[in-house]
Amino acid sequence: MESKDVAMSFWEHLEELRRRIIISLVALGVFTLLGLSFLKPIQYVLELPLQSPVMNIVANAIETRAGTEGSTLGFLAIALRSGTSRIEAELIVMGAFQGIMAYLTIGITAGVLLSLPIILYQIWMFVFPALNRSEQRLAVPLFFTIIFFFVLGAVFAYFIVVPVILQFAAGLFEFKNLWDLKTYITSVTQLILGFGVAFELPIVMAFLARIGVIDSQGFRGKQRYALLGICVISALLTPADPGSMLLMAIPLFILYQLGIFFAFLVEQEAET
Repeated sequence: MESKDVAMSFWEHLEELRRRIIISLVALGVFTLLGLSFLKPIQYVLELPLQSPVMNIVANAIETRAGTEGSTLGFLAIALRSGTSRIEAELIVMGAFQGIMAYLTIGITAGVLLSLPIILYQIWMFVFPALNRSEQRLAVPLFFTIIFFFVLGAVFAYFIVVPVILQFAAGLFEFKNLWDLKTYITSVTQLILGFGVAFELPIVMAFLARIGVIDSQGFRGKQRYALLGICVISALLTPADPGSMLLMAIPLFILYQLGIFFAFLVEQEAET
């Protein structure tokens, strides 16, 4: 009788997993079709990093808040303003078949990005019943915190990092910049997703503190090594100019400090 209950429980979990997968695939399919149907708005979104107004607004806001001299934020504003003119580059499609592939890439990319919250929610709801009561109490805030930091990193990359990198790339040679659309979409998407994942650093640090790998004091004592690692990673993942490297290194180091605070909160919660 006990083995039958276990078997029933297993099949119920399997059925639940199947249902969650079907919902995720349907969401992905619907949003992919929407992406293929609304090509013009998506084309505008793709071309926006090649324009200047957003970077100019951000630079003005930073200068109003922190001034233009003697501060890291002031340097950041100068770096942003240096790329406020329209980037001299043109997106092109290399042949009919590449045009079709670019069209499909746009639709699938839009489908993945738009359906990602639904997919993450389905994964979360599948895992949620396996948590105990105290873990469930923290689960919902943790879920929204993860989503918040991912979106924050993606938005930061799209509006600030991508335009600066494109400006740097466009000015490397005195040739006309004709960029393949498919490659452009892939590169920008990877950069946006990469920053979204990188901005999860405080959550990862809190998790490591929770399972006892390293505590907040350990993170605090290794700040110099963390800063060195962040600078190396930023130099590898961005073009070889100081502005682009700082655009990645400064937020990551701030997030490292936030991760120390999160680790401390986790330790305090574990002691109570």
